[in-house]
Amino acid sequence: MKDDNMEKEQLSSRIDGIDRKILSILLIEAATSKAEIARKVGLAPSAISERVRRLETSGHIKRYETRLDCRALGKPLLAFVFVTEAKPTHGFDTGQALSQVTGIEELHKIAGDDCYLLKVRAADTDALNTVIEEQINRIETVTRVRTTIVLKSIAEMPPMSGHDLLMEV
Repeated sequence: MKDDNMEKEQLSSRIDGIDRKILSILLIEAATSKAEIARKVGLAPSAISERVRRLETSGHIKRYETRLDCRALGKPLLAFVFVTEAKPTHGFDTGQALSQVTGIEELHKIAGDDCYLLKVRAADTDALNTVIEEQINRIETVTRVRTTIVLKSIAEMPPMSGHDLLMEV
């Protein structure tokens, strides 16, 4: 196990400007072909394939995602749900229970007045209310739920898209 971690650390320390350019291109459009990346970066497609494989192996690229149109799929309502849990939890894993909630897109353990932040999509306020009443409120350690409904999404971006990968070291 130590050897695997050391190998990943060594691989991660070898990321260079070309790797960062590749990551920037894939961040904008994960389906970009190796040939197109090669053209933009100025390397052969085979060299790009090797670099992408290394970035995947080292964990710099965790997965590729597809972004769906939530409205077209009947889930236009977006809400942020703040959850407070009882202390102590007596070994009950509230986070694990919350991760099973219908419509959850993100779940974060947070600091502050609340303990968890969930990003949830639903068809409408009735569907959201059902999720809160029948799933979240029934978790034995949940003591408070606060919900903020999004009126309009200005920007939704994938992780790290707010960073200039070419400038960071």
